[in-house]
Amino acid sequence: MIQMLQFLALFSINALLTPAIFAAPEESLPNILFIAIDDLRPALGCYGDTIAKSPRIDAFAKTARQFNHAYVQQAVCGPSRTSILTGLLPDHTRVWHNRNKFRDTQPNHITLPQRFKQNGYTTLALGKIFSGNESELDPISWSSPEILKKPGWSNYVLADNKGKGKKQSACEMAEVPDNAYPDGQLATLAIKTLTTLKQQKKPFFLATGFFKPHLPFSAPKKYWDMHDPASFEVPKESRASITAMPDIALHTHRELGGYKDMPKDENVSAEQLLHLRHGYYACVSYIDQQVGRLLDALQQLDLDRNTIVVLCGDHGFTLGEQNRWCKATNFELDTRVPLLIRTPWIAQKGIASDALVELVDLYPTLTDLAGIKPPDNLDGQSFRHVLDDPSSGGRNAVLSQFNRPWESTAPEVMGYSIRTSSKRYTRWIDWQNRRVLSEELYDYSSKTSSREFSGNRFEHKNIAQTQPEELQTMSEHMDKMFARRLGGTVHP
Repeated sequence: MIQMLQFLALFSINALLTPAIFAAPEESLPNILFIAIDDLRPALGCYGDTIAKSPRIDAFAKTARQFNHAYVQQAVCGPSRTSILTGLLPDHTRVWHNRNKFRDTQPNHITLPQRFKQNGYTTLALGKIFSGNESELDPISWSSPEILKKPGWSNYVLADNKGKGKKQSACEMAEVPDNAYPDGQLATLAIKTLTTLKQQKKPFFLATGFFKPHLPFSAPKKYWDMHDPASFEVPKESRASITAMPDIALHTHRELGGYKDMPKDENVSAEQLLHLRHGYYACVSYIDQQVGRLLDALQQLDLDRNTIVVLCGDHGFTLGEQNRWCKATNFELDTRVPLLIRTPWIAQKGIASDALVELVDLYPTLTDLAGIKPPDNLDGQSFRHVLDDPSSGGRNAVLSQFNRPWESTAPEVMGYSIRTSSKRYTRWIDWQNRRVLSEELYDYSSKTSSREFSGNRFEHKNIAQTQPEELQTMSEHMDKMFARRLGGTVHP
């Protein structure tokens, strides 16, 4: 009898310590509120940005785990979001461009929301989740058809811009309520959806994808007024000050130059630059308020006690630093994103983590938290332990990549980049013959090789040629990562 009691006690302890393999009964399953924000770099007060006015997200950060070193797989919408929602690297989805579709190469892959759907969840998508195009939606992932846009949603409300095309003024400031623009209407729709989900009494996975601060920088005037125009400065660093950077590291895609009031070569005036920066931060403040509205509703409906909340950017953004705009590189400003996660049972809430994590890790992390077995072929790894203990470590390096030319749906050249706690190594290879074309190495611990702007470090001096031993060490590190995660050097 004593032996039996000892066995039962040991079994009970192990059961408590072992993560669930299969889903728990419906009534105990946690809900998931997944909030994706387009083009959001860590331009938030909680990340140390002194310009940002983001009180609602800052308050949320005090209840959540803030990840200071979260990175995307590819710094553009489609490939990044595909990696998040599939748990696969771009070389495995073959999605390197917004026009690529992962179902063309992975027709049977189970996506993140699809996995929750298979385990009894109602899965819904509002706004920009997979992509911004109707042709790139994924109906099988959701319990009901995705709502990307509603009739009447427009980036513009002023007569000079509205109804005249997608790329009119790069910035718009209008004396209108929040619901005059799509993100205010999206927040309202998400709140109504939460109310409906509350009544259904079934676990849910609700994905809400806000459109701003993506260009054009359109926001109600009150959010522009939150910022003193005098607080914005022209970045001190210019392209000419960057030492030994290969041309291939810089993108040729002129996203900003496509707007009617911007120069095609994106060589903007100082006045234009300051106005653009002002517009971006106004949009961040606008989205901050919409996120706050959604989180308020979650609490008012008493859903917060059993809901895991994830908030992240889909990639970073450059606002004139290094004479660059937007994204599409392997640099720090483009690949680093804010990531905040709150669980109902979170310990040491409000304590930030410096662990290195990738957004491809979100899939296995969320299934781990919900007690759902993930597919066996995921490239990501769970970082649940960091949610339990913010002092615990993450990856020893994170992987990002970008292809050239950007305009092609198939790569001719691929740039792979690994980021450790202090360095970034990038290798550019010919996609067909695997020949190394160029290498970059940046040391973020050195004041002479990196600079900071608004809490974000960025590259200043390529030391690949002057530090051969460090270059060799990082090169070997990448080779080991390729062998472990990509099955070899590259996948032409």
